[in-house]
This record gives sequence, C-alpha cells and structure tokens, in this order.
Amino acid sequence: MELVATTAAQSAMGMLLGKLGGLIAERYALLGGVRDEIQELKDELESMAACFRDVAGIGDDDGQKEQMRTWMKQVREISYDAEDCIDIFLHHLSKHSGDSKGLARHGYKILDFLRTLKVRLKLATEIQSLKFRAQKVSERRLRYKLDALDMPDNMASSSNYVDVDRRLPALHGDESPLVGMAENKRKLIDLLNKDDTQLRVISVVGIGGLGKTTLAMAVLNSREEAESQIRSGEPNILIRAGQPNIQIRAAVPVSKTYDLRALLEYTVRELHRRPIGQHEDPLIEGIGSWNISKLLERSREHLADKRYLVIIDDVWRSTAWEQLKVAFPNNAKGSRIVVTTRSDEVARSCSSSNGDVYKMEALTEADSKMLLFKTVFGSETIPSAYQREDVWNAIIKKSGGLPLAIVSIGGMLAQRKNEPVDNWKKVIKRIPSELQKDKVLDGMRRILSLSYNDLPYHLKACFLYLSVFPEDHEIRRGPLVRRWEAEGFISEVHGLSLEEIAKDYFDGFVSRSVVAPERLTSSSDIRSFKVHDIMLDIITAKSTRENLMSTLGNHQHSTVGHDKIRRVSIHPGSRDNYFSRASLRHVRSLTIMGSTEKPNDITFSKLKLLRVLDLEGCRWSLSDKDWKEVCKLSLLRYLSIRRTGNERLPSKLGKLKELVTLDVRQTKVTHFPKSITQLQSLQCLLAGEYVHFTRTHSVKHFAYKKEVVKIPPGLSKMKALKRISFVDVKGKGLEALQEVAKLSQLTRLCLIQTDPYASWGKFSYILSDLNNSLRYLSVMQDEGNCNIPGQLDFLEQVRSPPVFLHSLHLLGRLGSLPSWFPCLSNLANLSLRHNYLGLDMVDKLGRLPSLISLKLYSGSYTGTELSFTSHQFPVLKQLVIDNLPNLVKLSFESGAPGNLERLTLYLPRGSAASVLGIRNLPKLRAVELFGINDGHVVNTVMEEVNSHPNKPIRVTRDDQPPPPSS
Repeated sequence: MELVATTAAQSAMGMLLGKLGGLIAERYALLGGVRDEIQELKDELESMAACFRDVAGIGDDDGQKEQMRTWMKQVREISYDAEDCIDIFLHHLSKHSGDSKGLARHGYKILDFLRTLKVRLKLATEIQSLKFRAQKVSERRLRYKLDALDMPDNMASSSNYVDVDRRLPALHGDESPLVGMAENKRKLIDLLNKDDTQLRVISVVGIGGLGKTTLAMAVLNSREEAESQIRSGEPNILIRAGQPNIQIRAAVPVSKTYDLRALLEYTVRELHRRPIGQHEDPLIEGIGSWNISKLLERSREHLADKRYLVIIDDVWRSTAWEQLKVAFPNNAKGSRIVVTTRSDEVARSCSSSNGDVYKMEALTEADSKMLLFKTVFGSETIPSAYQREDVWNAIIKKSGGLPLAIVSIGGMLAQRKNEPVDNWKKVIKRIPSELQKDKVLDGMRRILSLSYNDLPYHLKACFLYLSVFPEDHEIRRGPLVRRWEAEGFISEVHGLSLEEIAKDYFDGFVSRSVVAPERLTSSSDIRSFKVHDIMLDIITAKSTRENLMSTLGNHQHSTVGHDKIRRVSIHPGSRDNYFSRASLRHVRSLTIMGSTEKPNDITFSKLKLLRVLDLEGCRWSLSDKDWKEVCKLSLLRYLSIRRTGNERLPSKLGKLKELVTLDVRQTKVTHFPKSITQLQSLQCLLAGEYVHFTRTHSVKHFAYKKEVVKIPPGLSKMKALKRISFVDVKGKGLEALQEVAKLSQLTRLCLIQTDPYASWGKFSYILSDLNNSLRYLSVMQDEGNCNIPGQLDFLEQVRSPPVFLHSLHLLGRLGSLPSWFPCLSNLANLSLRHNYLGLDMVDKLGRLPSLISLKLYSGSYTGTELSFTSHQFPVLKQLVIDNLPNLVKLSFESGAPGNLERLTLYLPRGSAASVLGIRNLPKLRAVELFGINDGHVVNTVMEEVNSHPNKPIRVTRDDQPPPPSS
C-alpha cells in the first residue's frame, strides 16, 4: 500500500513540476540568470518525487517513521510555496504583456524590462531561497538515512485486519450470524440453489465491515440447519433434489497481499482437513515442499468426483481469482464457490454471470438497533436508565447501518456503562479523534482504511479532497470535477475530456465501495454520491494531518504542526474567531457551506493566493467591499455563489483573468457585466435554475418564469468557453448569440428565448458552425404562449447537424422533427416539451441507435396512442411520460423496449389512458408514479407491476404537484 502522506505531497509537486518545465521551455528572456536557478530547483524536486515513488508501497501511515513523515511535510510545503511563487510571477508577466503594442520592438523591450524589474528581482530571491530549502531537506533525508529500504514494514497484514471482520459475531458474544443477516443469508442460498449441475461462482460485494465474510461463513456452516431439516422431512436448503450432499466445505482467505504458492498450500490443506484429533491426510504428506503445479494437480484430483462448497474470501484483484480458479474443477456435480470482495469489477469478473453477483446492503434501522443493544447490553432489552432515543439515533446515524461500525461503537460504549448516558452523545461526537485512540475503533479504522489504501495513486488526493464536504452531503459530480480541475488534481489528456476522466474516477470510487451512489444520470452514470460518515471521519483525519484540507464545523480537526494552512472548509456550526492565531494568507481554497452570516475571521483581501472560492448555499450576500476584494484575487480559478442571496456581479469581474468556472445558478443575478468578456480563461459559465418534480429528479423543468441571465456583446472574445448554461437571448442577446459560432471549443449550449414572439434569427447557421464541437444542446422558447406557430422551425434550416450531440432538449412548437434527426447516431438523451409532434415521431425516434433516455413532457406528442414495438429503441433504459392529456393508450409489446429499466409516469386526473404491457419489459427495475394520479390509473399500473417477473421491483409513489402546463 502507498504511503498516505505521498498523496498530498506528490499532487502538489506534480502540479509544480509541470509549471516549472513550462516556464523553462518558454525561454522567457526576462528570466535572465534565474532560469538556471529554476532548472536546479526543478531537478531537485524531480529527485524528491522519485523518492516518493520509491517510498510508495511500504505501508500505510501507521508504518511510517515520524522522521519520514516530517520530511514529506517539508517537501510538500516547498512545493506549495514554489507554485505560489511561479503563479504570482506569471500573473505579473501576463498583466504587462500587450501593453505596448504600438511601440517599436526595441522600445517595447526596454519598457517591459523596467516594468518587470521588481518582479524579476523578487522571483530571483524567492527561487534561490526555495532551492536552498530544497537542498537542505534533501541533505536532511540523507543525514537521517530516510530511505525507503530502511523503513520497517511493521504494518499488520491485511489478513489480520480482515480477521477482525471475521470475528464480528464473537465481538458481541454470539456465535450465530449477525442480527439482520437472515434475509441476506436466504437470498444468497437462493442463488446457490439455482438448478444447475455445472460449477457456479457467486460473488458477494460490498464495503468493508458490511459482514460479507460473516454471511459467507454462515452459509458455509449451515450444515447443522440442513441436517435438522432432513430429519424433519423438509427440503434441504443447500441440497436440491437429485443432487448428492456437499462432501467438502472449505474457506480460503485471500486478502490484498498474498503469496500464490502459500495460498494454494493453504487451500489444499483446507480441502483435506480432518476433524481435530485425527492425523493429517497422508495424501498431502510433504506438502511444504510441493511446487505450484503439484498443488493445483492435487486440488483438482481431490475434488474431481466430489460436490463442494468453497468460500474464497476477501479478493482484491481479478488476477488473484484467475490464478486460484484453476484449482477447482467443473465436475458437473452442482459445486459452488462464493467469492467475497469490495470491488464491483472483481465481482463481475469472478461470477459465472451477471445474475450471480449479490450486492450486500446496510442493515435497516431496526436491525441496527437490535445489534447495537446486544453489543452494549448483551440483549435486546434496554435498561430504564438508558432509554434515550436521541442517543441511540445519533449512534445509528453515525454507523450508517454498517455492522462493523455498530459493533465497534457499541463495544466502546459497553466499556462506559458506568458513565451517565448524557456523556455518550459527547463520545459519539468525538469519534473522529477516538478512531486513533480507542483500540476497538482503531480496528474498524484499519479495515475501512484498506479500501482507501487500495485506490490507485491518482485517485487518492481526489478522494481525500471529499473531506471538504460535511456529513450526509450529496456530492454532485459537476461541481466536484470543476473544483478538482481548479486545484490541479486532474487535467485533460489527449483524447479524453475532464468529464470522461472524472467518470473514470467516480466509477473507481463506486467500484471499490468507498462511496454510495445517490443519483444516476439517464445513461446510468453516477450523478452524485455520499460518503459513509465513518469513512468521512477517516479521510478527514488523514486529509487534515497531511494539510490537504482543514475542516471547521461539526468535526474539529487540529491544524497544529502545520506552518501554513492551504485549504479551508467551513461547515455549518463552525466557531467564530477560530483563525485568530492562524494566518490565512497561504490559503488556496476556501469553502463556506450553508452559513447564515459571513464568518468574522474571513477577509478576502488577505487571501491573495486563493484559487477556489465556493460559497454555495450561504444565506448572506457579498458586499461591495467583499466584491472589490474578490476581484483582486488574481489567481482565482473557481468562483461559485450558487444558491446565495447575491443579486448582481461586480463591474470589475473581468479582472479575474485566471477564472475558469463561474457558477451563479439559483441566484437572482440577471445580467453579466460588460467586463465578463475579458475572462479569456473562462470555460464554464453557469446560470439558471431547475425545478424537480420527483424525488429521483427524473422529471425536471427549467424555471423559466424566474429572471434568467443575459449576455453582453463581445462573447466571441472568450475563446476558452466550453459550457454556456442558461442564458436569455431576448433582444440584443441575439446579437451576442451570433458570436457563439466563433467559440470553437463549445461543447454545451443552453439557451432560452423569453419573448414568445421573438425570432431565433440565424441560429440555424450558428448550429451548423458548431456541428463538430457540441455535445449538449438545450433550446427553450418561453412557454407562455405555445400556440404561436414556427417557434423552432429554424431547426429545419440547419445545414450541418451536430452529429456528435449526446443530449438534446427542445421546448417550443415544432410540428415535426427536423429531417436531419436520423443523423444523430450518438444521441443518448432526448427531452421534448410543447413541440406538438405527430404520429411519425415514435418511428423516427425509435430508429436512433444510441438513445438511452426519452422524456416526453406536456404537449410534446399529440397522438392518442403510444405503442412501443420490438424493432424500436434498441438501447432505451429510461422513459418518462409526463402529462400527455390526449393519450388514451400506452402499450409495450413483448420485450419492447428490451433494455428499459426505469419507467416514470404522470397521467393527469381524469385521464382515460390505459397502460398495458409493463410485465413485458424484461429488464424493468423501477416504476415511478408522480403527481396526482387517478386511483384507476394507479391501480392499473400496480396490477401490471405486481405481475412483473422481476421481484422485488421498486415502486415509488410521489405526491408532489404536477409540473406547470400551458
């Protein structure tokens, strides 16, 4: 496992090395003799980076020497200071460049030299100081022999950690399966009992501490239960009729680090294991000297004519299973193998089929309380002195249904039964600090830390960065990715966009069960997730210690020992005057979440190195003085005032030359200042607001009745723009819109015309010019008067359609789909509203080869019947039918659409529509009813749902009001 400390340090150093290399490559004449100093500093830091890589893999933070940890801290601080120095220097260079275009070349050089003399002298002094510090740190490493090879590998093996998980039943005094395991056990046994004589592999997947090993062992050791059922004449739950009894049962722990030969020897010994007191099987005499080939041969020979059930526990890599599976023959006797893992990818790789993956869920609240009471009191009965629902609820919330967390916290409280129960709540709040002190909690921390330690190197800093968010916060992909980019944690690589890179990162988190998905996109990608409270405590402690993030609020983590605070996140409930003794002038990231008033200690004029400023959800507005100070933050790259009370932006916003993201969504800001066109680094310009009508957010509508932002002329100057959403093109906005065609990097364009009678002008030509770059397009006409013909007729005039379009949203009268619609072979998401399309709509849309999500909103379709046949919509996964008053019949032929997973319906009160064929959708997983539906319609749909072969199928009833319609 890699050293945790390398995460923040290597991230900081990686960003810096790129900037130093670029600075040298540019051959700035202004650098003079400093250029050699920069090269030497870069060489020194590259050597340190190589040392970091050598150190990686020795052990986690518990195995580090304090000397090594101190050395890494010093290197990290040098990297941060050097990056700040270079960024400030480059800013001053860019500020003076181009000021003297009218002067002769020689005169320009003299003037530029004089203007930058002070800056160059300061750079020379600081670079020399940094180089000196770097050399001293390197000498110190050699002086104290801080070499990777000298570091003791005294960290307990992952196998030992997992043994704690295996001992969970014993921890609460019960050798039977854990409370709440009965249902999990039944479902797993059902998977094992599928009629099949061939060898089948079933995977059990979930986060560490969820009880996967306990569940697997409960099934393995259920022989007594099976034998009692045989005696009573009941069918054996593990032995199907006509199949022989299980002759061999074995459990093989793999863990993260293993030696293949030793693992195979253990496996063979387990397969030949005899009752205690009997001699070892003579067939394995001398096994200690066997090679891998002989061990595999013995295993296969021994199992060739026997029915077996084997648990392969704690598999971290698919390669481990590939090496081990050779030992288990497919002897057509109905043998079964159960693999436990934390990784979805490993689970899919090991299993015989997709249906053989069992994803474990957290305990319910009721089961969590039962387990907690048994852990603390030894029974499910609570003594009268401990009847405190607030205390128990706080513990259950903290544990998040994780058996390991419940048992660990309960074990800690069991030792405090002589204390007043009021003290227990204080103990729960101190869990982040207790994780390092309490022996029981430390075992839990080690198990959960394994999932973090298993993350690839490039994901670790990004995962620690999640400590910026408070408990139970839904972390959205878009803002997080843009923050990562602003911090320098990720950057585009050839052939991959930030969105694609971020998707890989998110999938990596989910696959390793370190986060829990909250919402999915229509393409089944992760839109948002949450971090388990206990896991958040762990990474917050790591992040604070490594000075990646200092969080203030519900979780107070000491920054003692850090010379300079680099990133600050202020959560609701934080204390004022916390920074009275600490300097904020080195802070590069400031997040203030949901505060009711501006913290007294924050003065933006002191935050000259700030790259990220996120005020989302704050209930106060920036004053004129605040804005004046913010506009002087020359290094600022990310600015979010989303969901704040701000009503305007400052006229001098254009001074933020490095700004990449500006987010003013869900505010009352209605105009961008003229100076915004000076933001030539800006990539994301985000405004507007959506209203959601279902709990799953599957049905949403842009809040067009609220004020939307207008863009000033000069947009074409902003060459870096990639995302524009949402802006009003009313009036002079159309003139600005013509400049959009010059934005060659634009991938996302969201526009609304708030004047129902206004023309879209030559927008068709603009779309033609952007046909190679656009991936997301939303065109909306104010729906105040949707009876006006020809609102979106300009779409028919598009000469070169955006063939790479992935998502398209159209609101406005159309009459028929444009003739070029069949060319949209990459279109995955389509939403239509007030388009008044006829019968040919379904046939045209049904032929789109990549369409995954189709949302038909009010007025999108004028037909009375909507039928889905077997030859249409080959990959459709999501279908939304919202308020189609003319609809009489909605039907699905057998198996059509064959991949549909989610169906959302709102049929208005009084609708005569019938819904037929839901039971014919083979992959349907969820049906969602929203709005105020007639009882008859609901009953009809429920009858279809109840007869569906996919059991259980989730049905959501949402009684929110229906969306507005004209």
